[in-house]
Amino acid sequence: MGKSLYCFHGETCGSPTSVCSLPELACRKGVSLPILDLSDSDTKLVTPLPSSHLPDELTTLNLYGLELSRPIHKMLMSDMIEKGRTPSEDNLERVFGYIIKKKDTDSLVGAIGCSAEVLIRAKERDVEDNSEIGMDASIVVLCRGCYRFVVREVVKTIPYPVAIVDEFLDKESLENTTIPEDDDLYEFSQVSNRELKKRIMTGVASFIDLKLEDLSRPVERSILEQSILDQMGLPKTDIAAKRSQIEESAAVFQTFSSSLIDIASTPLEQNFAIAMLAAEIISLDDDLRQEIITMTDSALRLKVVCKAVEETVSLIRAEKLATEITTEKDTSAKDLNVGQPQLPPWAVQISKGTRVEYFWNEEWGWSPAEVIEDPIQIMDELIITVRFDADGEVHRLPLNPDEKLRWRPDGFDQKD
Repeated sequence: MGKSLYCFHGETCGSPTSVCSLPELACRKGVSLPILDLSDSDTKLVTPLPSSHLPDELTTLNLYGLELSRPIHKMLMSDMIEKGRTPSEDNLERVFGYIIKKKDTDSLVGAIGCSAEVLIRAKERDVEDNSEIGMDASIVVLCRGCYRFVVREVVKTIPYPVAIVDEFLDKESLENTTIPEDDDLYEFSQVSNRELKKRIMTGVASFIDLKLEDLSRPVERSILEQSILDQMGLPKTDIAAKRSQIEESAAVFQTFSSSLIDIASTPLEQNFAIAMLAAEIISLDDDLRQEIITMTDSALRLKVVCKAVEETVSLIRAEKLATEITTEKDTSAKDLNVGQPQLPPWAVQISKGTRVEYFWNEEWGWSPAEVIEDPIQIMDELIITVRFDADGEVHRLPLNPDEKLRWRPDGFDQKD
């Protein structure tokens, strides 16, 4: 895709029919796009996220493999690939519109989507005779998300829809909008956009660090576990591929962080760029991907993404703690064999904000709580300040080798 498509700062748009009238934002108007509408199809694809606001070297995370089997969809892709063989400045022939949300089930007018550029078609080959699969086979293409759009007019329906679209842009919005107390985002109602962006960036950095740390540990399976996986025909975990993916995310995130002011010079642009990159890095689930694409309230999008990022990081940390605590089977017996009892390995992960459970007594049982201060270590003992969920009371409690059985990560169900 040519540089002229990256007009986030008011440069000339890629289409000769588009107009940039706003100095602070790019806009593409009157662009003709072939439309891929899978709303009535069983085919489920990952919703592409826009990346046209980024330089080419930072769009490597916005690549998606599409596998299509319907003849009309295959024809659309084949036509763009064929037209794309003719060199052009912007390769506009290879860009199509992927519909995300329709205003009316019977019409494409008013529908919101994300455009995508076809980069390459993968040639499927038959395993037995090494020949290309016939006409009935699916077509697989690699695409890159471009920009959001809204359909203004449908100018062609056969053999596939072609529409005139305008770019779909964010609008200025109030930071502290009223959010009902029963809303999932209520806790973010008084958080400023600046703080939300800071929390998102911090959360993404933690996500990457945790993923890299997890991949550094070898996956150990028993002979029986590996035999079951082989019999079920499940693929073996490709650690190298996962490591490559997270390292690519780390490289993109580092460059993005250091170049943010050049990529997005205004707060509104930064709201958009940070939210979209974070959603891509943590692999936001498809329902939320569609939600953040179809909204124009950048402050609300920051809240949605911040909540998703922090919940994802918390889940990874909880899983890590649970994994570490499961290695402490027969702890009492091990302590007797080794000599001096030790703190459980997961205790070193406890910090402000960590969720834990404490066994208060037989009546109250396991009580969930949040660590509200970083623990204080005195010799082999941690003094932990927690706030209990049940009554909001704050207590400073010891975690030492003799008391360790009264502590566990929140949500971890101990088994015999």
